[in-house]
Amino acid sequence: MILNTNMMKKTDPQLSEEQFLTAILTLLSEILETLKKSPVNDMNYYDSADVKQLLNISDSTLHRLRKLNDIPHIRIGRKIFYPKSFFNNALKK
Repeated sequence: MILNTNMMKKTDPQLSEEQFLTAILTLLSEILETLKKSPVNDMNYYDSADVKQLLNISDSTLHRLRKLNDIPHIRIGRKIFYPKSFFNNALKK
């Protein structure tokens, strides 16, 4: 099911809160199914534990690198991820 943009914008005055929540849940379920289908090894990101082990650094050093923007990262919820391409390119130099 593809979510109708009118549902997301809530421009349809007939759209109830229950219908809106149902549409959101359907969309989240589809995202979850897509994520389950992709192999774990194909992830293009390291998590903090991987980076600390790869660079042999501590939590505080990794935090300092993030704070100084010396290392690219994204935050999803409470978890932080680092693009593998950054490390692959750095190791090639």
